Amino acid sequence: METPALLCRGIRWPSEPGTPSLVLDDGNRHAGDVVLEPGTRLGFRVLPGRWCLGHQLIADRAHRTLVPCPTGSLIAGGTQCAPCEAADQSRPMHEFHRTGRASPGLRDYLDQPHWLYVATFAQGTTKVGTAANPSKWRRLAEQGAISARYVAWCPDGVSVRNLEDLVARELGFTQQVRANSKARGLLENHVTTADLDALNSSRAEAARTLLARLDPGTLAGSRAVEETWNRPPQGQVLLAGFDAHRLQPYPGFLAEGSHGFCVAGVSGQVLGVELDGQPELFVANAALLKGRKLAPGEHVTQSPPVQGALF
Repeated sequence: METPALLCRGIRWPSEPGTPSLVLDDGNRHAGDVVLEPGTRLGFRVLPGRWCLGHQLIADRAHRTLVPCPTGSLIAGGTQCAPCEAADQSRPMHEFHRTGRASPGLRDYLDQPHWLYVATFAQGTTKVGTAANPSKWRRLAEQGAISARYVAWCPDGVSVRNLEDLVARELGFTQQVRANSKARGLLENHVTTADLDALNSSRAEAARTLLARLDPGTLAGSRAVEETWNRPPQGQVLLAGFDAHRLQPYPGFLAEGSHGFCVAGVSGQVLGVELDGQPELFVANAALLKGRKLAPGEHVTQSPPVQGALF
């Protein structure tokens, strides 16, 4: 008998290096989270539709509250219904340096040290991004970067976002990488993690060189740094398969139907899963589960015929 359906909020990584969890609740924050240790068995049925994930209220830099959607609304896209989007106090975060509009709690959150980083992903795309000091490691872990380096320390969230815009404009780095492309990159690669690390090192150095040419007024108290982000070990099995060109696409579509598999590794919002009877590692984009309701149960994903199984 299936247990009641749970709303999936995606994969959450801890602030410090540690094991991620698949965040599941009943819409009222009664958690049924699953810690994604290697060997964890997941079985579930995806209910039709996508639900609003609610909104956040920010009291200050250390305290925020997740408010479940008051109406439990179905949505056509994104992660929020219109009322929750309007009520979400975190949404102005990335525009505050241009608009100056933010709640007092968000202003306090932004008024703390931030880091500017350069991250490279499996498909070879490099982005520039920001992380508040408490989420310095987690921000890159949840994004599934293959290689990343911090290039600047900044005194607050306004100065770091001004530098982020400048680096994106001057060096052509993107500021967003879609979840689907991250998963596809693990399957369609023609490089290795060593190649991507060398690329990231070069791009990070280009960013630091750009920052070194800026006058003190533009830097606004920021300073260049040289620090490499440490990848979580939970992704190592996926990256080993990536380097060996042995990863296989997951045979189902995670946003619908029934699924059952064993988790072998995690990189960002991507799962490396094993199917019964197959020695291969399959790449499953768990970002597709965000906003879906899952009914846990004893389900099994059928193993497809793959070339690796013939040898």
